Amino acid sequence: MPRNQVSLAASNESAHSHSRTPVAILVAAAIGACLNPLNSTMIAVALPALSAEFAASRSSVTLTVVTGYLVATLVSQVPAGSIADRIGHLRAIGIGRILFLAGALAGTLAPSLWVVVVGRLLMALGGSLIIPTAMALVRVAVPEERRARAFGTLGAALGAAAAIGPAIGAWMSSHFGWRSLFVINVPMVLASYAVQWLAPGGIPVTGPRRTPAAFDWAGSALIGATLILLTFATRASVPVAWWLAVGGLAAGVLLIWHERRVSSPVLRVALFRERGFVAGSGVIAVQNLSMYSLLLFVPFLFGSSNGTDPQLGLAIIAMTATMAATSPLGGWLADRFGPSVVVIGGGVAGLLGVAGLMQLPPTSGAAAIASRLLLVGLGIGLSTGPSQAVALKAVPAVHSGVGSATLSMLRYLGAVVGTAVIGYAVGSDADADVRHRIAMIIFAAAFALSAALGAIFPRDAPPAAAQA
Repeated sequence: MPRNQVSLAASNESAHSHSRTPVAILVAAAIGACLNPLNSTMIAVALPALSAEFAASRSSVTLTVVTGYLVATLVSQVPAGSIADRIGHLRAIGIGRILFLAGALAGTLAPSLWVVVVGRLLMALGGSLIIPTAMALVRVAVPEERRARAFGTLGAALGAAAAIGPAIGAWMSSHFGWRSLFVINVPMVLASYAVQWLAPGGIPVTGPRRTPAAFDWAGSALIGATLILLTFATRASVPVAWWLAVGGLAAGVLLIWHERRVSSPVLRVALFRERGFVAGSGVIAVQNLSMYSLLLFVPFLFGSSNGTDPQLGLAIIAMTATMAATSPLGGWLADRFGPSVVVIGGGVAGLLGVAGLMQLPPTSGAAAIASRLLLVGLGIGLSTGPSQAVALKAVPAVHSGVGSATLSMLRYLGAVVGTAVIGYAVGSDADADVRHRIAMIIFAAAFALSAALGAIFPRDAPPAAAQA
């Protein structure tokens, strides 16, 4: 990269640090970024209505509308981050919002199930541009001393959106029909634009910061093949699962070989040589594994034979609400005491919460379950902001889009692995108790691993509060 461009990037980042616009950037980015997790959970309650209206089986509706959305999001994350680095983060988030809006309108007016699917895929592609680009904007526009708090707030917004999605979906669909679940995205997109337009002086445009080489289409295709094969390997039965896994691993090896030889790779393998990025993104991935798994698994563990106790839903909300409420606190504590000690504490809290759940009998009440899930939510909330800040600090500003997208991809991979564990745990009534315990041990081990990763965070200068 030429020296004058390096100086320009540095001066831009410095200018952003002293701008009055970081709060506006964070609010606009958070509103846009919430669209993806909200729509990943909100649509679940509308699946029976979609199945009835379009005379399709529930399994096919689930596969095309839900699984297709998640896989498209997973596959397009890293290529979207590379595109954002090329065209500029603000322009990329704008395109992402346009795609999301187009998908929402398609779903609203859909005359057939396949138009709904196309709308959902457009929303997935738009969300893939929005979330990593939102994190990249925070990375380059918020001063370093406030970055952990900013990421904590962004993480709280994302977690809250996923948590309230089913409740919003149930209320909206029961009062206004399933099409309202697409309509609701329109005011959110417009609100994100409005915050950007009303920001003092406008939100500064970031990038493009370098003259890009040809886009890495081969790398994008290999990422897609790797992730799709590995994802469906977790959902297939033997021997098909083994063949899919082998194919996915082979595509992954070919991907790494290719990315090390192109001048402008879509996946920067060099990021995985940075201790901060590996440790920070590792915390996000393994804690997401436990979080999404517990959301699905707790009803299996403690639901009665006649159905799930309605109060159990409140116990699960206790986890997600605590996670959302404490995410800004985790960033604030990291700014004062350093990210390592906060993430270690978060990992230990999550570990104690899962260990407590393991000791409860299946007939336990919602209050006892909620008290353990509160610890899990506390652990995730404390860890999210500091871990994202550490991971993205290790990424050069010119590659913030790719770095953020890679982090987001690893977050989704953690959730995919977690669903595979759940599939094993509930896949057979034979030895169900043993399978359940093995799954819980895996979730506890994930939190223990997150604490260990927090312990190897790079040791930078002491936080400002410690020096005062």
